[in-house]
Amino acid sequence: MADTFNNEINVGPPPVPLRKRRSFGPFGVVAVLLILAGGGGYLWLNYHDALTDMAQAVTGSTGPRESAPVLASAAEGSVSATDFAAFQQQTGSSIQAATELLTAQQTELKRLSDQIQGLTTQVVGLTAKIDTLQGRGVLAAPAPAAAAPAPMAAAPAAPVAARSVPTAPRKRPADRPAGAISVGGAPLPAATQPPR
Repeated sequence: MADTFNNEINVGPPPVPLRKRRSFGPFGVVAVLLILAGGGGYLWLNYHDALTDMAQAVTGSTGPRESAPVLASAAEGSVSATDFAAFQQQTGSSIQAATELLTAQQTELKRLSDQIQGLTTQVVGLTAKIDTLQGRGVLAAPAPAAAAPAPMAAAPAAPVAARSVPTAPRKRPADRPAGAISVGGAPLPAATQPPR
């Protein structure tokens, strides 16, 4: 009896090799130091005063920092109260002049707007008169214009009716001759003439 026994054992997929951890070693340490140095330099350049004040507050020391504001204020150009008052007065007068100019421009604009409205009213009135005169077939001579035109009250526009244009009377067409008519240039047969 031959036993067929399978000696193989199924263990599953082959094991996956683990990755080796890379260490940056000295390059990593140098990179971290450069990042820290760059950040520190940035903070020192941009926040120098705040950092020194914070360090003095933590340590409680008072050094040459106390005399620094006095030196800084002495180096800056100072403005006296009279100079500031003169500047303030000059600025106030400039603002007042600009306000007056703006008010004058608004007044002039209102006056021009009223004149345009008056002229528009006059044009509408004259257009209505011309339409009514043309509707009658009579066109009167224009009245002389006044020296200073006063705004007219808005005249109601006359309803525009269908205009009838006068035409010359039509001529009656000539009577057509009785008899044969030549069409196309062919000669006509001799017509018999009525007896006399």
